[in-house]
Amino acid sequence: MKSWIIYDMRNIFRLFIIITICVSCEEGDQETLNEKFIFNYNLHESLPDEWVSEFYTIIGNLENLIPATPRSYQDNMNIYSWVSNIDKPFKKHIGNTTGACICGNDKERYMVLEIPENEFKYNQLHRFSVIAHEYFHVYQMSLSESFFDGDIELKWLSEGTAASFESIYIQQFYGENYFLEAQSQVDVSAVNNPTIFEKFDLSSDKDTNYSSSVFIALALTKELQKNGKTEEEAFRLIYKDYWELNPSDDNWKQKFEELFTFSVENFYDRLSQYSNEISTVLPSEKLRIQDIFI
Repeated sequence: MKSWIIYDMRNIFRLFIIITICVSCEEGDQETLNEKFIFNYNLHESLPDEWVSEFYTIIGNLENLIPATPRSYQDNMNIYSWVSNIDKPFKKHIGNTTGACICGNDKERYMVLEIPENEFKYNQLHRFSVIAHEYFHVYQMSLSESFFDGDIELKWLSEGTAASFESIYIQQFYGENYFLEAQSQVDVSAVNNPTIFEKFDLSSDKDTNYSSSVFIALALTKELQKNGKTEEEAFRLIYKDYWELNPSDDNWKQKFEELFTFSVENFYDRLSQYSNEISTVLPSEKLRIQDIFI
């Protein structure tokens, strides 16, 4: 399925102004956090009732499976969603932001889900998978303050994990192989020049629906399994454990080698042994999210 929406985290790196959180220095005075991460829903009336119902089901599933942890830098988020044939109904709050992203300004981060009207017309799964994708970025932020601050780009691992997660979600809850449906256009550069997928501006034309980033992330799970990890353990390492190390642009390669036990350069060399076919790195159909995040 070809979609015009780009799950674009570039807004994090290019548009975000880091929020300064002021904490009183007086003894015993601590900032009060929400006990659980709170989402504030702003769903436009243009959205079909059946989508709204499914939206709440998906959010509920995700909050149970991978709850975002409230942090001093963020313990809540607004979600704005509408159908693309409506002209920016939340412009007062989010300006001209469109598409799908975790975006922000000098006051907050927020989730934007502008759903293309054709996805309703043709019952395309992306209208649901995009919810899981953007939620996963919120989860990543709750694990890593550097990710929240935009201090790490590393597109193939930041977007490759979010986009592969959405496909695993679709596989588990809808019984469809979204990898093959929407993420199969893997550019040959994914195996012969993977370095370019560390940056958005170097690889945007070679990463349709983040297919190439997904391929590299899935190949990493295969290499981890060759080193003795179970499939679930391999995915847990790239989805959770790596981000808990709070990697940044300055140290992500060091954190990579510490956790995965081989260097980034060694991994890129291993990629040259693959063909750029998504079918060669697909996870098993039995893989379940709850078994990854235990």
